[in-house]
Amino acid sequence: MIVILVCLSLIGSVAWVMPSPLQRAQAKIRQLAMVKGLQIRVGKLQGPREQGEIAPESYLATSYGLARRSNHNREGGISAIKKATWEIFKAGGLNTQGLPQGWCWNRGEGALKPEQLNRLAELIKHLPSDVYALGVTPISVQAYWYERATPEQLDDLEKVLKELVSGNF
Repeated sequence: MIVILVCLSLIGSVAWVMPSPLQRAQAKIRQLAMVKGLQIRVGKLQGPREQGEIAPESYLATSYGLARRSNHNREGGISAIKKATWEIFKAGGLNTQGLPQGWCWNRGEGALKPEQLNRLAELIKHLPSDVYALGVTPISVQAYWYERATPEQLDDLEKVLKELVSGNF
């Protein structure tokens, strides 16, 4: 009886350490992303204030991103940096001016011209369905998502990120 309990304990410990199918799929997507040159970051993200909320929520988020050219928007100082920094969320937020239905500003409203907003709306259509935020700074472009994707959806995400980096956003 003791031998059986020890064996079951060992088997349980090994099973507890083994990655789940979801974790294996995420690892595969992350490996593919790194091969493509995407930067993967896990950190705290504060979302926008949504309708009916007193304070916005913050949570652990995974982002895939691309670095921007080092000289992008460096001229003009702080005002140029503010104009080049924006963040949008797929949420029922209060500030939705110029964005497609279901998306809202977290920061940077007014940073994009109408033609840029139209191009952004087109790019959003090509994002994988589990992308819930996009952020652009003078340093990088980030897409926040749940990583429930196929390699083809990763390709779509990469194309959108490259367009945001190379485009005038």
